[in-house]
Amino acid sequence: MRGKQSRDEGLFTYVRLEELVPQDHILRAIDRWIDFSCIEGKTRELYSHTGRPSVDPEVLIRMLVIGYLYGLTSERRLCQEVRLNLAYRWFCGLRLEDKVPDHSTFTKNRYGRFGESGLFRSLFEQIVRQAMNHGLVKGKHLTVDATTVQAHASLDSLEPIEVSMSPEAYLREVKDQNPVVDEANEGEDTKSPKLSNETHRSRTDPDARLLSKPFQKTQLAYSDNVLMDNANRIIVDVEVTEPNLHQEGQVAGQMLERSRCVMGIKPETVAGDKAYGYGAAVRRICEAGVMPHVAQPVQGQWNAQGIFGKKDFTYDAQKDELICPAGKRLHKRTEHTRNRQSEYAACLIDCRDCALKAQCTRTRYRVAHRHWDQDYLDQAQAVRQTQEWRISQRFRKFIEHLFAEAKELMGLRRARRCGIEQVREQCLMTATVQNIKRIVKALENGNPGRVGTACKWGAGIILIFIALLRCLKLRMVIWRQVPSLLQVCSIKCVPWQFQVAST
Repeated sequence: MRGKQSRDEGLFTYVRLEELVPQDHILRAIDRWIDFSCIEGKTRELYSHTGRPSVDPEVLIRMLVIGYLYGLTSERRLCQEVRLNLAYRWFCGLRLEDKVPDHSTFTKNRYGRFGESGLFRSLFEQIVRQAMNHGLVKGKHLTVDATTVQAHASLDSLEPIEVSMSPEAYLREVKDQNPVVDEANEGEDTKSPKLSNETHRSRTDPDARLLSKPFQKTQLAYSDNVLMDNANRIIVDVEVTEPNLHQEGQVAGQMLERSRCVMGIKPETVAGDKAYGYGAAVRRICEAGVMPHVAQPVQGQWNAQGIFGKKDFTYDAQKDELICPAGKRLHKRTEHTRNRQSEYAACLIDCRDCALKAQCTRTRYRVAHRHWDQDYLDQAQAVRQTQEWRISQRFRKFIEHLFAEAKELMGLRRARRCGIEQVREQCLMTATVQNIKRIVKALENGNPGRVGTACKWGAGIILIFIALLRCLKLRMVIWRQVPSLLQVCSIKCVPWQFQVAST
């Protein structure tokens, strides 16, 4: 017979929340493998011993994990989803009759009490330690890179920086900024002032900086620097800086030293793109005791045809002099702080009577430059000729998968709040949830080291295959044997089916 569903609510409901959550739900796996006990010890001193009991801090952190896991960027929406979703309630330890924390309480604790205690950094480090205990972090070969996070502010909020000055300087600046208008040019429009980080700041987010990239609009942004372990793509350190190419290279050494001191990781190599191939960045990585497997930055070519380049000169470290191909010495003349280079010049008499002058210079005497960190740059260049460097560069591209996941699924494309501390909390929590996902996936599969081993063998097979393709003689031999093989197998040879791609 046809049934009819009754809309009347019963006086009592006999149901267990445990039975309503599927056994294969990801929140069950997270609750089974991830330990959040560090939250209690870190927040114990943040609450008073008297008064009305507050919301359990672990409940708020578990709600945060849900928000980053499912891309819920709004705190109001997060509280609403926890109120309606049974799996979310079960993960947070809330019963059906328990009240979900209000969004105002959630916000006040998150950005007030927790933000000043370093809880998010401690939680991130605790998750990394759990990954290390399960054997997911090898700590030998790392990768560093940075991605841009758009600030929670627009260009309309920019205003000139106010600088205190003397009355004389103020009158002089006013006179320079308001010149006497010529009658001939009185009707012409004046150009708008150029925006720069040295002259303008955002009144909404003073910590944000202007960023301009080719084929992209200028925007206020931050830089999220990430240090990844190559074995299972576990993030071992995170730091937020302004979007400065040279500062990103410098912060790589800081993250390496912090991961060594805090986590006990002793890396051997670190891979990076061309942003980490400059002198200051390479030096910072080498001083941390790590071999830099970084790409070579884009440099201008030597355009003087037939003239000796800087590679033809020998450096004498004891006397701080350069020795030219003719054996003459070039003495230091000045230093360029902006380019971090020293300028060396030869004596006029040595160049005038030199037999190699036509191959050395077209002026009266030769002038050469040497970078302050040239020794470290030479070391990085020597590493680029090894097979280990090529493997590291292939593993380096896996960090782009983490950035894509964070921006597309976790809301890292744009900052949620203003201020570098709030952006740092967002980046730390994003990296924490990413690590949780990889830990749970590896442990649920039952073989933590399988991912890193597969990637290692896959990279080796790719290198062998490329070497075989580049061997022209072997390729021609294989091509000549194709007709005979087809004849033996009784297969008709169609021209378009067998084409050897040139490499």
